[in-house]
Amino acid sequence: MRRLASGLLGVVLVLGAGTARPVPLSDNTVRLLPSKFRLLQNIGPLRYTGSNRYTDRRLGRSFGYGASGISLTIYVYDFGMRGLPDGPDSVAACEQFERAKREIETGGNYQNVVLRREVTRRMRDTADAPLAREAVYEFDRNGIHATSLLWVTVADGYFVKLRLSLRSEVADEVDDARMQILATMAEAIAARPRRPAKPDSSPETSVDFDAGQDPADAALWFAYAGELLRASRDIPGAMPPCGGMLIPGYAAELAARRAALREYHMRDAQADSAYFSELARIDAAGYLEEYVWYYLRSEVLDKEPPGELDLAGFESFRLRELAAHEAKTGARVRVNTVRALPLDPQP
Repeated sequence: MRRLASGLLGVVLVLGAGTARPVPLSDNTVRLLPSKFRLLQNIGPLRYTGSNRYTDRRLGRSFGYGASGISLTIYVYDFGMRGLPDGPDSVAACEQFERAKREIETGGNYQNVVLRREVTRRMRDTADAPLAREAVYEFDRNGIHATSLLWVTVADGYFVKLRLSLRSEVADEVDDARMQILATMAEAIAARPRRPAKPDSSPETSVDFDAGQDPADAALWFAYAGELLRASRDIPGAMPPCGGMLIPGYAAELAARRAALREYHMRDAQADSAYFSELARIDAAGYLEEYVWYYLRSEVLDKEPPGELDLAGFESFRLRELAAHEAKTGARVRVNTVRALPLDPQP
């Protein structure tokens, strides 16, 4: 942080209502309560400006640092959880990271919010350094353009979340600021014993079958689930970031229905299925793509239909042939692992 511009940037996320605490004068360190971490009151040119204690004890406290054009806030809290393992890749840490991202993207008085990058970041330049999830944003607030970095990890049983924001005129200081801030935080974390995650014997994925479906269709839905998982892995961002139920996009859903239909056509002709028989009829009419888009697309992932779809033709077919049709899904894929972010080689 070599050069600083004038004006303090107040772009700090607040987790809840709190009570401001004055800067202590009798010590040159800050105790990051409720944890036992301690930081110096100065991090480079950033000076400690005070803390907030939230009325909801699960949210812990926040600690502010500032300099001209730069604002840093550190949140330390447990969210009411116990036994949190260290690091950024537990389900709990991932969920807090995604929650913080949503607050940036949809909360606050921000405009033109753009997510520039997501990585896993070493907090200092050593192989055993603590790791954190990092997201880099740009946005406007009240006519001021800013770069904002988010870091989330777990240490000593607490979530540690940091928000660093820089006005555009000092945005070229971001690398120096990141290095100094994370190295200082890593030193504080290293002073406490590590809490490694317990070994997890759960499979990476599992399949939940609809208990009310025809047992004769189980093999068809198993083929569907296998292809759904394979196709989703090939689509960037399709896997749930923190584990959970897989919500497929159009391309994966179409591939999975085609796989189930292939299995259906290889079956004994006597082993019929009312749903797949109708799906085969839709496919034979040339409308399987339109069917998947109309009935099964994801509102989150699928914004615009592929240009080759004949939606007008399908609408006529649907009104004529599918008046009583009900789209079915007899199996769902559950992901039991957190999606890892790429490790940035730079500290």
